[in-house]
Amino acid sequence: MGQTIAEKIFSAHAGTPAKAGDLVVAEIDYVMAGDAKGPKAVDIFREAGLPFRLDPKKTDFIIDHFVPAFDVRWADDHVKIREFAGERGLNVFDAGSGVCHTIVTDEGRVGPGDLAVGGDSHVCTYGALNAVAVAVESGETASVFATGKLWFRVPKTIRVEFEGGIPEGVFAKDIALALAKEIGVNGANYRALEYGGSALGHISMEGRFTIANMAVDTGAKTGVMEADENTLAWARGVGREDAPVAPDADAVYERTIRLDVSSLVPVVAAPPTTDNVYPIEDYAGLPVHQAFVGTCTNGRLEDIEIAARIVKGRKLAKGVRFYVSPTSRKIMDAAAASGAIQALNDAGAVVLMPACGPCVSMTGNGVVGAGERVITSANRNFPGRLGSKEAEIFLGSPATVAASAIAGRITDPREMLAEVSA
Repeated sequence: MGQTIAEKIFSAHAGTPAKAGDLVVAEIDYVMAGDAKGPKAVDIFREAGLPFRLDPKKTDFIIDHFVPAFDVRWADDHVKIREFAGERGLNVFDAGSGVCHTIVTDEGRVGPGDLAVGGDSHVCTYGALNAVAVAVESGETASVFATGKLWFRVPKTIRVEFEGGIPEGVFAKDIALALAKEIGVNGANYRALEYGGSALGHISMEGRFTIANMAVDTGAKTGVMEADENTLAWARGVGREDAPVAPDADAVYERTIRLDVSSLVPVVAAPPTTDNVYPIEDYAGLPVHQAFVGTCTNGRLEDIEIAARIVKGRKLAKGVRFYVSPTSRKIMDAAAASGAIQALNDAGAVVLMPACGPCVSMTGNGVVGAGERVITSANRNFPGRLGSKEAEIFLGSPATVAASAIAGRITDPREMLAEVSA
């Protein structure tokens, strides 16, 4: 019986053949410790008197959620991280470096075939690189620091086949949201999503990170993509030379989903859940008060530049706040060099420092009041995520967000994109 990609990666790291449902103890290639759950991991590690046995090169502390620290609690947590890292020779990507998942993928911390864990739910982003990446809690991070290993129940796999050509004006976020609608917000609980199909080769690496990022928002344990030359070129570009892992032809899947991307149109996820997805025309014209492009889902250079293309030469609608947060300092520099930052500034957008920004109300950035409506490129739209539970949060692609900020209402981006291209 053949194996899925996830089964192969768990087998390689456990040193024994593994199939879905098996319990394994596996070697960890990388652990991401952020400022949300990292401080608690440090407390657990110290209180238990554990030895630090993990290779220091296999972990980073990344300060990105509570940036800038807005009260003493978070400032003290940052001090704790810096002191712990200094004691053990661990690397810290400090405030302003960027968002954890962008840093991990762009700095070559994870590559094809790796098994990674991290203290943030969207660690599954690394699956775009043909890796298995799983979110863990603080106690598990402390355990990996002490042993270099962690136990897992190998998940069953849902195969996702992307087919067809991607229409103009449709982006990876639209594909991710369409898939979320198909699976449901809990439809992939403790499953691995394995992505492939003929259309995958037409999705940029930035777009693949977006799709893999939202695996967890269907309840999945992880999401992992088949590797192709684009994957390997990205990996080489960040200093990785890893052997990709492919599924066997006779691999056993719990379910196979075939998504014809050629039939897609721009979509939005309406509150209160990420699977509440509709064609944008169903909500077009609904006024918005705040727009945001950024987060680990959609704050890469490709995302910043498409937003800039739409707003260039235009002004924000009266009464609309538009925040943009590149997800790393390198991306911010590249967006500045391309003219994207200037175009956003000229339109009236507020460019924030590279950090999580108004994704979840952790720093006070972008908190909204009762009755306000937000359109964002983030990954979640639960009530209260951005402040008031009486606010509404809609999810869309960066193009949809930018077009809506200009129009002052939820807007199909294709008309503005056509004008830009003309």
